[in-house]
Amino acid sequence: MSKRIMICAVLVFFALSMNVALSDMVYPTELMEVSAPYPEATIAQTTNASGTVMVTMESNDNRNSIFEFYKTELAANGWTITAETQSQGASGLIGEKGSNNVVVNIGTGQSGKSIIVLMLAPKQ
Repeated sequence: MSKRIMICAVLVFFALSMNVALSDMVYPTELMEVSAPYPEATIAQTTNASGTVMVTMESNDNRNSIFEFYKTELAANGWTITAETQSQGASGLIGEKGSNNVVVNIGTGQSGKSIIVLMLAPKQ
């Protein structure tokens, strides 16, 4: 995966975790090949530009539960997990399938809720 994609995802994740404006947005259909939306999560933002699709969600669940959900979902949907990280402040997964990459970042927002960023992009 391109370092630029990963850096972009991380920057967007931290920017959004600082001030998330919630709304009734629709989960991007392109992301269904990665995973269904996280159960009971609220969609805060969606982006679809230049072949990259991204959604940001907020959940009351803890980071570890969300991490395990996406780890299971990626494997069940045929994605190969190429990297995973878990630190004190954030967790993440990177996967690949065919000509696409996926990045999942999970952290904690100012409200104390978990912030989930899921990004699907073509391999560079």
